Amino acid sequence: MKLKQQIYRIHVVGCSPRSGTTLMTEILYNCFEIDMYNGFESNISVCPPHSGNIFLTKSPKDIVIVKDILNAMKNLYVIYLVRDPRDVIVSKHPWDKDRYWSSLKFWKLFTPFGRALRDHRRFITVRYEDLVQNPGYVNELIKERMPFLQSKAPFSNFHKIANPSAHSLDALGGLRPISEGSIGNWRNHKERVLGQILKHGPISEDLIEYGYETDNSWERELTGIQPDLKVSHPSAFDSQAFITKKLRWNKLRALRMYIGHSTLLLKLKSLFTVKNHTPAPFGTTGNNTMDSLVYSGERVTAKTSG
Repeated sequence: MKLKQQIYRIHVVGCSPRSGTTLMTEILYNCFEIDMYNGFESNISVCPPHSGNIFLTKSPKDIVIVKDILNAMKNLYVIYLVRDPRDVIVSKHPWDKDRYWSSLKFWKLFTPFGRALRDHRRFITVRYEDLVQNPGYVNELIKERMPFLQSKAPFSNFHKIANPSAHSLDALGGLRPISEGSIGNWRNHKERVLGQILKHGPISEDLIEYGYETDNSWERELTGIQPDLKVSHPSAFDSQAFITKKLRWNKLRALRMYIGHSTLLLKLKSLFTVKNHTPAPFGTTGNNTMDSLVYSGERVTAKTSG
């Protein structure tokens, strides 16, 4: 049985934490006409709380499960953020300023899934570096690939009109003009880069593939460097066991998503919501706490990351 689906779903994923997914998502919400976005990280399994036009969510780790869902849902579009892994692994988050946030293991585990989908017409790969160096180009790319989107402002004006949630502001480090200042920051942390390569393996072939290097001569910059082998921020998502668990019921997840985005079900949800209570607008940001429907994340125990 085919269910009618009119709502568009946009989900932002990444090659790793600290890959630019928060910036990308906030730009999308503030620069396009999008009526449902909660300002928090929400995994792809979350269905719209009511009927509407466009539902925007983001969760970097969902790159491992989007293939089956893309095949099931014809109105789903996935934006995949790729960032130079050397800059990713030297990035820190305000929630843990004493440790690097992401290990190279994320890149090793996640990028094969992005590579496998690069030719899918509803899977859009965006390099973080292109987003911050040439936001106009990325703006046009997304409009071309998602022609249903209606512009409110150019990406370059994001900082002038945005009102990010407190959660997003933490991840972004504040609201400011889009800047390329963090590109190449790994050169200030060569000990960390070398330590991660020794732990998780070489990356030169990947750097060449994604246009960050033309050959492996950059490795000479690590000669004579003392490696930093300290652990990263703990994570429960950088393991093969996590990926295996996520994929185990993925086709059933895709079916549930298909049903959850049906026009009939969303209309019924909207009627139920209006009849029983009047919640805060779903698109609002700030310290708005969302219905438990939004928070269907995995219950997992964090471990020490490499």
